[in-house]
Formats: sequence, structure tokens, C-alpha cells
Amino acid sequence: MIEDKKEAGRGGKARDVTLACGVDADGVLGQLGQAGKFHLRTYVMVALVAFQVGLLHTTYIFLAADIPYRCVVPECESANSTQYHPAWLDGALPAAGRQQRCSRREPLDLAGGCREGTTFTEDLQPCDQWLYASWDTIVAEFNLACQEWKRTLVGTIHNVGMLVSLPILGYISDRWGRKRALILSCTLVGAIGSLKAFSVSYEMYVVIEFLETVAGASAFPAAYILTIELLGQDKRVLTTAFLGIMLVLGGLSFALLAKTFHYWRTFIIVVYPPSLLFISYVYLLPESIRWLLSKGRKQEAVEIIMRAAKMNKVTLSDETMKQLTEEKPKEQKKEDKEEESGLWMQVLRSPIIMTRLAICSWWWITCTFVFYGLAINSVSLAGDKYTNYMLVVSVEVIAVVTNALVLDRVGRKRTLLVAYTVCGLSCVAIAFVPKTMPWLATLLYLMGKIAITQAFSGIYMYTSELFPTHARHSLLGFCSMVGRIGSIVAPQMPLLAIYIEWLPSVLFGATALVAGGLMLTTPETLNTRLPDTIQEAEQIRKQPKTNDIQMNNAAS
Repeated sequence: MIEDKKEAGRGGKARDVTLACGVDADGVLGQLGQAGKFHLRTYVMVALVAFQVGLLHTTYIFLAADIPYRCVVPECESANSTQYHPAWLDGALPAAGRQQRCSRREPLDLAGGCREGTTFTEDLQPCDQWLYASWDTIVAEFNLACQEWKRTLVGTIHNVGMLVSLPILGYISDRWGRKRALILSCTLVGAIGSLKAFSVSYEMYVVIEFLETVAGASAFPAAYILTIELLGQDKRVLTTAFLGIMLVLGGLSFALLAKTFHYWRTFIIVVYPPSLLFISYVYLLPESIRWLLSKGRKQEAVEIIMRAAKMNKVTLSDETMKQLTEEKPKEQKKEDKEEESGLWMQVLRSPIIMTRLAICSWWWITCTFVFYGLAINSVSLAGDKYTNYMLVVSVEVIAVVTNALVLDRVGRKRTLLVAYTVCGLSCVAIAFVPKTMPWLATLLYLMGKIAITQAFSGIYMYTSELFPTHARHSLLGFCSMVGRIGSIVAPQMPLLAIYIEWLPSVLFGATALVAGGLMLTTPETLNTRLPDTIQEAEQIRKQPKTNDIQMNNAAS
């Protein structure tokens, strides 16, 4: 049976590495099943991680959100005034625009006080004090009025932290395990994020925001990779949809909690500390069996396999039991270590993998730029900002369900190509919608959000399928890291819209259309098995599909 698979076309060296510790990982995982008690238990734990990511990964959207404020007119009131809109105010402030918030007029009669009908000068004076309509966000707490760049910088710093985090946690995941990377990321984000509630200055808040993201940005990649390495290829799409829905539920919970606990310090104290409970995963969550076998840690893998077989009530075949109990030659272990140490040199020497890495990086830049850009802009739409955010997050379910239905039927490439194209055309079209048709702009906005969510959801799986097990998290992390360039720029789009209103949507659309064009240059991974080595990843285009392998085995 093993020899049949070896001859089926996965590449001789690739199969030898899979069996380097004497165990056929795909064969063992197939016998364990994919819906037993062991698997369901793992799915629930990973689902909680995805929920946490959806809950915490964009908190800056509300915690650093804009709030109504105006200039204090010292000739007419004190800085502690309780009247936000007194009768004389309209004459003291410019009619509209940014000047209304950042400049004022002086009363002509300074001795008579201010009242309805008071006359003010035409000359505008810059404000030095402000009155805030609410204290819900850090804007009022740290007096960020008329410093829009400081407010939007919070989102940019958050995403710079993601750029720093992903290669670090990716290395930890590939070197010391998916489980350790996941637990480290989930618990640290709770511990460090909670400190934001005790910030005494804007600078302190921004530093903690950065450290929180460095610690927690890799939770979802670790959870995703651990899950797909536990499953066969036919369940990867279902896994992606499942985790995508948990992200949506987390995002909806974020908006509901933010609406319930308006004050930003209270929100942080309520939402962040529960993440510390993920430390219990040290005892509850199993390590990736495929990763353990790829590292030659056979004994640890065998313990998990036997526990899973017992929980799922399955009996392993005699051939599998023989593989699990046979001792691996020490010389082979030495060869494995030598091969592992040269992994990155193999990546650098492979034009195919390097080209693929560059293309995948652009896909990720596009996804983060458009996805977060549209999410951030949603709170500036007409209506309640919490409701708008929940609406934009809710439509992501459409994208997740669509992917679940088409990725295994139409294929990865065609699905993502259509998603990027629809997103690009929708975003570009927004710039040409007349202001008299706001409903059409909203419709195009939602279409773009659905399409980019579909691309973002699918790109996780597609990228994972293009790279080998030994470096899967590191290379996925690299693509995601470079992709954070998009999310770093995205929070600045509201600032750009102040000067050129239509330009942000055109930039969103143009990057998506380029990403769609690049989709034509990579191989289809539908019905292929996860590659374990560089050589196997290079030969994806030449590999026979899994269905063809099964037919050949049945025929023989």
C-alpha cells in the first residue's frame, strides 16, 4: 500500500521524507478519521482561538474612534463647561468642515459675555482647548482633538506589530511546534492587552498596542495550520469555512461589547483578561501529528495517535502499528537534521518557491489593505457606527459559505480570481457613483467587502497548500508579514479621503485587480495532498490529483 502511494507520483524524495521516521502521516491520519471525539474536541478548542482573534484583532476601530468635539471659547465659557451646544455657539464657530472643530471666532463685545445674538469677529483663531461630547475613546482621554494623525496612527502601529510578530511566531511554530506558538500568542495578547486599560498617556497606550500585537498576531495562523495538518485534503475547505464563521462571531461580539461598554477602559478590562485561560491548552490541546513526524519526534506523535485512536474508537491496521512500533535508525535522524538545517537554503535556491513567495505576498498585501480599509471606513458611514460594523462583519458569512460551496468544486484559482476581480471592479465603481445614489455606493461597498473576505478566507488555505510542511508556518507567516504593509497603510485612508475623496476606493480596486491577474501564474491545488518538502512543493503542477491516485490504487 505504501509503495503504491510512493509510485503514484508524489516524487520519490518527497515520499522518503514523509516516511523518514517510519510512519506514513497521511495513512495514519486517514485511519484516525476526521470527525471522531478527538477531532471534535480539538475543533472546539481551535474555534475558541478564532473567536478570540475576531474579538480582539481590530479593537482600535472603536477604542481609537473619532468622537464629536469642538473648540472651547474662553471668552464665553470655561473648559469645564457642561453645555456642548449653547445658544451663542453657531456664531463662534465656522459653518462646517475641519475648521469648525479646530478654529473659533472671538466675540466683539468681550465685556458683555456671550448669549444668543452675540456678534463675533470674522477672523478665525486656532483653538487651544476643546470640549468633548463623550469620553468613550482615547481621543478625549489623551486630548487628541485636531490631531487626526495620532488617532489613525494607533491602527498603523497595531499593524506594524503584526509585521514584526508573524516571522517570530512563525519560526517558533515551525521550530518548537504549532501548540506552543498558539498558546504563547493567545495568552500574551490577554496579559499585555489588559495593560492598555491603565495607560496614563498616549505614548504609553501606543507602545502597549504595539507589544500586544507582536504577542498576539500569530494566534490564527497557528490555529489554522494545526487544524489543516490534522485533516485530510477533502476537509480543508470545511475547516476554512468553520474558522471563518468563528471570526465573524468574534467580530459581532466585539461590536456588541463595545456598544455595551462604551468607555474604553471598561471595555478592555471586560474583554482582554479571559484570554489568560488559554494557558490551560498546555494540558488540553494536542500538538500537530504531522509536524511531530516531520521533525522526527516519533514517540510524541505515537502517544497522540494512540490516544486519538482510543478516543475515536478506531483500530489501527497491522501495517500502521508496525510503523508506529519500529525503531528509526539513528543515522536517518542525523540525515533529517542535516536536511532541516538546510531548509531555508533550499527555499532561496528554488526560483519556483521564491517566485511563489513574492506572488503570495502581493495577495496578502491586497487582502489586508482592502479588508481592513473597508472595515475601518464602515464606522464613518451614515448611521450608528456599531450597527454599521456589525453589518459589514455579518456579510462576511456570505463569503465564507460561498467558499465552502465552490472551492472544492470550481477550484482554488478560479474562485480567488473571481473574488479579486469582483472586489476590484466594485471598489473602482464606487468612485463614479453620484452622491444622489448613496444606496448604490453602499451596495458596491458590501459587494467589495464580501469579495475581499472570500479572497482573504481562501488565501489562507491556498498559501498553505503551496508550501511544504517543514516551512509551512514560516512561509505563510512571511507572506502574512509582508501583507501587513497593506494593513499598515489602510488606517490612513480616511486621512487621504479628506483631500481626494474618491482615491481610496480606486486604490482598493486597483490592488485587487492586480492580485487577480497574478492568480493566473500559480498552480491549482484542488485535490492535491499537502507537500512535505521543497521538491514536492515545486512539483505541485505535475502531481496527479488525489482522486487519480485512489483510482490507480483501486485498479491495481
